[in-house]
Amino acid sequence: MDAPPRWLGWTVGLAALAGIGWLAADARTVADDLGRARDLHGADHATSSACQRCHPAQFASWARTFHRTMTQDASARSVLGDFDGARLEYGGVTAHLERTAEGRFAMRFVDPSRREWSRATVVRTIGSRRYQQYLAADGDVLFRLPVAWHIEEQRWFHMNGAFLTPDPIHDGPHVAPADYYRHVTRWNDNCIFCHNVSPRPGHDGEAWRSEVAELGIACEACHGPAAEHAAANADPVRRYALHLSGAPDPTIVNPRRLSPERSAEVCGRCHGQRLAPDVGRFLRDGDPYVPGDVLSDYTRPLARDTPLGGDPTAFAERFWPDGTARLTAYEYQGLLASRCDGLTCTSCHGMHEGDPRGQLRDAARGDGACTSCHAEEELASRSHTGHRAPIECVECHMPRVVYGVVEAHRSHRIERPIPRGDRPGACALCHADRTDAWVAAGYGRLYGRALEAPRHPYAAWPRVHRDAAGGDPIERAVSVAALGRRAALVDRAGRIALLLDVMVEDPYPAVRHLAWRSLGRLAPMPAGYVPEGPREARSEWVERARLGPARADPELADLRARAASDPIFIGE
Repeated sequence: MDAPPRWLGWTVGLAALAGIGWLAADARTVADDLGRARDLHGADHATSSACQRCHPAQFASWARTFHRTMTQDASARSVLGDFDGARLEYGGVTAHLERTAEGRFAMRFVDPSRREWSRATVVRTIGSRRYQQYLAADGDVLFRLPVAWHIEEQRWFHMNGAFLTPDPIHDGPHVAPADYYRHVTRWNDNCIFCHNVSPRPGHDGEAWRSEVAELGIACEACHGPAAEHAAANADPVRRYALHLSGAPDPTIVNPRRLSPERSAEVCGRCHGQRLAPDVGRFLRDGDPYVPGDVLSDYTRPLARDTPLGGDPTAFAERFWPDGTARLTAYEYQGLLASRCDGLTCTSCHGMHEGDPRGQLRDAARGDGACTSCHAEEELASRSHTGHRAPIECVECHMPRVVYGVVEAHRSHRIERPIPRGDRPGACALCHADRTDAWVAAGYGRLYGRALEAPRHPYAAWPRVHRDAAGGDPIERAVSVAALGRRAALVDRAGRIALLLDVMVEDPYPAVRHLAWRSLGRLAPMPAGYVPEGPREARSEWVERARLGPARADPELADLRARAASDPIFIGE
């Protein structure tokens, strides 16, 4: 075989040199690009579909979460409620849940005289875990409809059963239109902010021209606008140079690279109710915050003493007297009030790992999150807990004193479990059959710190029983939820009797709902109880349950009167 001509060798050599030169020049360009800071405010978004091409594993793990399905366009796949001719009776009004001739999902509301109050076509859904809410459009304005589908229980219910609001039909057979539509909330300046990517309400003082970069809580809600990131990394040289350098990519935000404070603010933007100094700007242009910003540059988290319109008590009922949050969507405030240095949301929660119900990281289950800083031997010692049986750290340091989405949740304020008289505490919620005096004396024996039992006219009652019957609505909610946990056999009958009474007499559907759930954990229950149903129907169900009469203590009526004398409203 003849040798290749000499010119071919020179050609290949020159091409190789040119290629090396081009690569070197491109590498210099990439290095300059990676070293140039970006301002992501006002940058374009790419949406999660663009992220999937390069990050398939992260996309798949995010797609399994309830963040993804927080807001969706209505479709046969996204709508979970029964719209095949179902009906919901509430306060004499019948909600007809049905399909239109075009196959769309619709609601009709008919009053007792068979007069149709309104009808609406569902255009979007909100939620996909505990319950699903539905939006209808009136021009450019979207409204949340008054009934929702409870996913876990597979039934329709009125939104009064989700929020801590008094039952408008507690003392009468029919509900007024104003009460029935109480929770018909405008989406454009409410749900839009935390349930979507880059919301812009677009209010010009008269009309709404609302836009979002993507429905639901998608990639760019945590990582910032990604259009430039997706375009820049289409260059393979840039991708590999970035990978080998280990440096951060200035075209995107990685919360793992942020300080604990800045990382927590990414979550706190939505998991911590805030107040903006210029609400008009927010309603016009949206929230200017971009992940990595200092959140307090734009808003401040609500607190018990945050004034509104000169009223320093406007938000007081959302917090316990010591400042601990009583409602969900204040988890960020709990973290800020905790004394654990360096702790951030992702210390316990993983956005791409763990069970989607809570997204708790595997390493943070049990005592894992605590033992990463506190010696495991220290936490396991009896001198630390004072209890013979092992107790998870969160049971004492993050008690379930928070209400939200028809459930009692853990506080995100990591605290010392010192019994208090002005709010439920970990000791009383666990030892639900014990009085304040017993708890105070036990704490003193275990930890050598004498406590005086708080004075109360019904001090002979266990704290949780007393709050379940006569506390304010949040005290009643967290207390009836506690009565379904760790039930002692000697106390089970008393708990059942009290819960049955709550299920009939409490004026708040959400409290009755929690009592019903707790009762189901204590004893087998017949079907048919509807927490939002009329009082007569609830009384009949309790009689059919045949679990014994409601507590006959004469003090119960006095506690009921005390609870009714100071009702509170906690809605949106």
